[in-house]
Amino acid sequence: MSKSTKYLIAIALLLVANLWLFFSGESSATPKAEKYFLAEDLDGISRFLFVLDQDTVKLEQTGEGWMLNNQYPADEGFVNTLISVLERVEVGRTIDEWNGDVLGSAEVEFDFNSRYRFQFATNPTKTKTYFISEGDAKEVAVPGYRDNVADIFALHPDQWRDRLIIDGSWRTIQKLNVEKKNDDFEIKFDDTFFLVDGQAPSDSSVVVNYLNQFQQFQANEMVSPGRFPQLDSLLETEPMATLSIEDIKHESPFTLQIYPNLENQGFHLAVDGDGQRMVLDARRVQRILSHPLN
Repeated sequence: MSKSTKYLIAIALLLVANLWLFFSGESSATPKAEKYFLAEDLDGISRFLFVLDQDTVKLEQTGEGWMLNNQYPADEGFVNTLISVLERVEVGRTIDEWNGDVLGSAEVEFDFNSRYRFQFATNPTKTKTYFISEGDAKEVAVPGYRDNVADIFALHPDQWRDRLIIDGSWRTIQKLNVEKKNDDFEIKFDDTFFLVDGQAPSDSSVVVNYLNQFQQFQANEMVSPGRFPQLDSLLETEPMATLSIEDIKHESPFTLQIYPNLENQGFHLAVDGDGQRMVLDARRVQRILSHPLN
């Protein structure tokens, strides 16, 4: 047998061996990481309750979706992220008789029935998370999750609120008014298309693009009274503009009062017709308040 033939046979044997190791699941010999929660339990989550300092977050599954603190619709995307994080939480080392500080407590309800309670804590540098139950602590982490696991429990109640404030487009909006100092404008549907300040636009796509800004229009964040005193003080001033939208999906017009932003702030305080406060990105506000034909 020639030397080259021996090489080819050796290479073939190595290739077969590598393929066998790959498809036979070499990783199965590696101890499988222990998950903190069972996947089948998480499929039936019906409620979360987080308590941190003075804040309480209760997320409850209802017939109309997730509700926050029995008052506001919750952001479904955030809740799904929370569930995804919990599904992937893996257990590291165990610390018997935890004596460190505790950040807060959590309760997870399954199928509107059984409940699991634990406390959560971090190390001094806030790079590790510990779940504490019955006095023992387990270090937990999510592979590939760059943030500390405890951070998701520390979100302010406002951050769990649904941020969608209107969902309209050129196909559903019937009339839009912007009132601001020395530069009001109106867009109104008339028979077959829109008039801008009573005139037919020369470029209809400009109007379509402007109105489509309000598809799935979300606030950057909802803001409750008292959370940011500097924003509360803005309510004592005159708004810089008022936006009004009539949409065929809503019985009454949607209104939004927008206030001047504070110095060095890249966002504006806005208040809708129901008194809900929110912040909007300053660049977004500029686009909304700019005349579409200018």
